[in-house]
Amino acid sequence: MQELLEDINALRRGIEALDKRSREQGKPVSRAELDEVLARVKAETRFTIDYKGIAEAIQPHLATPAKLETTLTTGTAQLQAVIAQIPRSVPLADKVWGFTSLSAFMVVSFMLLGFFAWSGYSWKQMGAAEEKTEQLQQQLAQKQATMKWLNDGYVDLKQDNPKVAKKYFPQ
Repeated sequence: MQELLEDINALRRGIEALDKRSREQGKPVSRAELDEVLARVKAETRFTIDYKGIAEAIQPHLATPAKLETTLTTGTAQLQAVIAQIPRSVPLADKVWGFTSLSAFMVVSFMLLGFFAWSGYSWKQMGAAEEKTEQLQQQLAQKQATMKWLNDGYVDLKQDNPKVAKKYFPQ
């Protein structure tokens, strides 16, 4: 691996040298000069990969069946120890709201009964108020009809007999 990096660095240095020379001289690099650098790098480039060395370096980090078995065994034992610590039932420490006792049931029942009674009473009162409103509206309509009849009668009387209208309805 180190040899490969050295070869890449040698290529880079050769290309940089050619680039620097072409900038200083003001003329482009020729194909012959480029071939010369590539040939020099090719001649010096020799690398081999040590597969056994790489495998030996990686091997300790890989999981083996024995390691997996021990890991699973210890993990399972730890999990069972944690599960064993969880109690199967928990006793109640104080009064709990709900239907766990007769007194709690009675309290909730009386609260619901009270709500329904209050709701029924409110509906009854609302119905009585609506009845009273309707009755007052009918009385008002009767009074308005009477006033209209009197007014229309006065106008008719005044048109038909102005003397009698002055006698009974002085202004």
